[in-house]
Amino acid sequence: MTPEQAKHYLHLQERQAIALETIAQLLKQSLPRPPAPNYEATLENFPTYDWQAIGAKVELTDNYGVASVIWNGERYSRRSPNNSYGAVIFFSRCVGKSAEGKNLYERLITFKPLKDLEVEPISRKAEQIIK
Repeated sequence: MTPEQAKHYLHLQERQAIALETIAQLLKQSLPRPPAPNYEATLENFPTYDWQAIGAKVELTDNYGVASVIWNGERYSRRSPNNSYGAVIFFSRCVGKSAEGKNLYERLITFKPLKDLEVEPISRKAEQIIK
């Protein structure tokens, strides 16, 4: 193989590699994204929460703490409404519109006070075994 042929062959390989990377990126974009898991954590742990534990990266903070995070390539913003949710902080993002034209949201994580934690009693069978 002449030096010019080798150079041409190398150039073709580089172009193929770039084309394959482009195809891989396009395929990744076309795959359906899994919905956000809506993890739950205690509100008391919000200031020191380990975002890496759920695969999120802190993007922005303010005087209240974390304001937005990136998870699975998407931005989730902090919300803490004054309504029937009570004392709660959650991170959500808009994923589209309903048939009625209202925004649809998914939640990445919800922080609730420990006192609002819902637990069920242990069954009698389980209680007998653990005593």
